[in-house]
Amino acid sequence: MAITKERKQDLVQQYIDMLENAQGVVITEYRGMTVKQLDELRGKLREKNSQFTVTKNTLLKIALNEVGMAIPDDMLKGPVALAVAFDDLPSTVKTVLDYGEDNEIFVVKGGIMGASVIAEKQLEPLSEMPPLEVLRAQILGMATMPLTQFVGLLEEPGRQVVAVIRAATDGLVNVLAAYSQKEDAA
Repeated sequence: MAITKERKQDLVQQYIDMLENAQGVVITEYRGMTVKQLDELRGKLREKNSQFTVTKNTLLKIALNEVGMAIPDDMLKGPVALAVAFDDLPSTVKTVLDYGEDNEIFVVKGGIMGASVIAEKQLEPLSEMPPLEVLRAQILGMATMPLTQFVGLLEEPGRQVVAVIRAATDGLVNVLAAYSQKEDAA
């Protein structure tokens, strides 16, 4: 059954809205999967704030072009569905890859991250990346470490001056104590 022009425009707009909010997508082929299997995968992805959407390839290409994302023509053949990551792309990729290992009819073709196409073999290293919050904390730690070391260097001369004054003061106190003992003895 043919889709009306209005329905096509609605689908393109839905794809655009979805892609504008996405960190990236994993392109899959769902041929031969049952509704139960699709629902199971959708549920797992929903837990990761991701979405699994069956797409119309021609309309998806229009939407990808509209949002400025890469268009991997070779991956957009056959019955295609997208796993769209809204928060944590590595977690979404891991979920999809794990699901693919358990279901031999489910095919992972690759992915898109902005203007870059990600080959299927590049997805595994991406899935092993730490969550975004951890990466941010690591970057923040790396950025603040030189500042902390710099502040330590600035404080060090002051510590040395205090140590010299303290040593001189202790020495002066010892000399005065010895001198006063000598006077008392005389």
